Amino acid sequence: MNGIPKIQLAEWVDALIKWMQVHFAPFFAVIQGAIEPTTDFFERILTVLPPLPTILLLSLIIWLLSRWRIALFALLGMSFILYLGLWEASVQTIALVLTSTLLSIVIGIPLGLWVGRSDQAKKVISPLLDFMQTMPAFIYLIPAVFFFALGAVPAVIASVIFAMPPTIRMTGLGLRQVSSELKEAADAFGSTPWQRLVKVELPLAKSTILAGINQTIMLSLSMVVISSMIGAGGLGEIVLQSISRLQVGKGFEAGLAIVIIAIILDRMTQNLGEPRQQAKGATPWAGVRKWVSIVAILALLGLGVASYVKPGGAKEKVTLAYVSWDTEIASTHVMKRVLEDQGYEVDLKETEAGPMWSGVVAGDVDAHLAAWLPVTGKVFVQKYKGQYDDLGVSLKGARLGLVVPKYVPVDSIEELNANKDLFGGKIIGIDPGAGIMQNTEKAIKQYGLDYSLVSGSDATMTASLAKAIEQKKPIVVVGWQPHWIFAKYDLKILKDPKGLYGEEEQIHTIARKGLKEDMPEVYRILDRFAWTKEDMESVMLDIRKGKTPDEAAEAWIKAHPEKVAAWTKK
Repeated sequence: MNGIPKIQLAEWVDALIKWMQVHFAPFFAVIQGAIEPTTDFFERILTVLPPLPTILLLSLIIWLLSRWRIALFALLGMSFILYLGLWEASVQTIALVLTSTLLSIVIGIPLGLWVGRSDQAKKVISPLLDFMQTMPAFIYLIPAVFFFALGAVPAVIASVIFAMPPTIRMTGLGLRQVSSELKEAADAFGSTPWQRLVKVELPLAKSTILAGINQTIMLSLSMVVISSMIGAGGLGEIVLQSISRLQVGKGFEAGLAIVIIAIILDRMTQNLGEPRQQAKGATPWAGVRKWVSIVAILALLGLGVASYVKPGGAKEKVTLAYVSWDTEIASTHVMKRVLEDQGYEVDLKETEAGPMWSGVVAGDVDAHLAAWLPVTGKVFVQKYKGQYDDLGVSLKGARLGLVVPKYVPVDSIEELNANKDLFGGKIIGIDPGAGIMQNTEKAIKQYGLDYSLVSGSDATMTASLAKAIEQKKPIVVVGWQPHWIFAKYDLKILKDPKGLYGEEEQIHTIARKGLKEDMPEVYRILDRFAWTKEDMESVMLDIRKGKTPDEAAEAWIKAHPEKVAAWTKK
């Protein structure tokens, strides 16, 4: 860089994160122990009853907190979400938003009160809030994953950091907007500082504080959706799947559900800050409205408490993580159906390769079936050596490299530079965290390729390939076998004289430490899991033809009972 020394900021940050992981582990455990039960509590309240009674109870509560028009919209909107088949995902999203908002209020309002009363506090905290609000939202996912692995906890932490500043700012602003004359009048009547705060300043600042909470709720919702990248689940996961698999209709449905939830939360919190004006003689209706809504709140809380009483024969829960590659979608959903048939509840978390591995190492995920070795997953094997159980090979004979249609007059990676204009100087890739993408970055350097690597997803790569083949245009993509594209199109993997992609890959099953003792039957099934390229490709093709991953997995299981029996035998 023209002789200018580079500041090693990235290395310093990495060292700080590692130091914090070691020395602050008990503190992070306390945070996790507080957030997980809170999120679980909200989910239980919203799922203890069938969806329709729950929606009715929520609408009654909204009626208490706002106006009947908003309650009616909530009733219709949540019913619409239910009949889109998105109620369960919506409940997960709402639980995350409520937890994030609750923590933001608990932390943000006291800080806001401090900022509103102290000029020194304002000078110190305001730059921090500026930093928190201007930092790109995706950045908060990185430390959250390192400290808390996958799931709801890192999603809530990232959401709180991203969404809390408006509550702090608006609380401080509300306090500073209270006129000095009113404060002096309160002091003249002998009010203590606490009495002045509670009876004068906070009531006058209420609308401003609620405006900040409203903004916090909206930001929490947006961050919870983004947090699907680290296994938060909910509607965000459906949006992520839609992007990675190019399912426009499914993405539109999830987006519409998010909009409905956002409108309900926005209108409800806006209405809380408005003064109620009741007409004279309207008290009977108001009384009925009040008591019915109070009963609804008590009913929900009572049901939430009751939901913690586990019925006999409750299913054990198994958590599997996977990346959105067609191969892993196939294998993970087959394993999901097999475990469900054995009486387990299976929770799938779609994420990126890095969080998938770290989730298993941290114990938040029981296993994943996506370790491409020895080359593709080498970086993760080296990083987490000894912190997981490798259950061996589930599929042999996999290959990966740069792939072109057979009609392209190029046979080796070494020939790409001479044909740069043919390919437009671009290699179409998948998600940037994939091992094959790191291998391709090395190949570009080792072979001196004057090409750019375009990140995307498995679906965008296959869509680009399909479009190019349809138009008989040259294209080079990252690819691997088994994959349905090799069954549908005439393709070839370019020769790799330097062996950067390896000769042959194997797919391994990776399990968390302690799974063998905690769930011996699950461990045994995962350990025995093995199938062929043809098996995997048949599931992938069924999905490609329009079946859902669960339907394709079920069809394969019914067609191969002897293989499944070998995995599950006692």
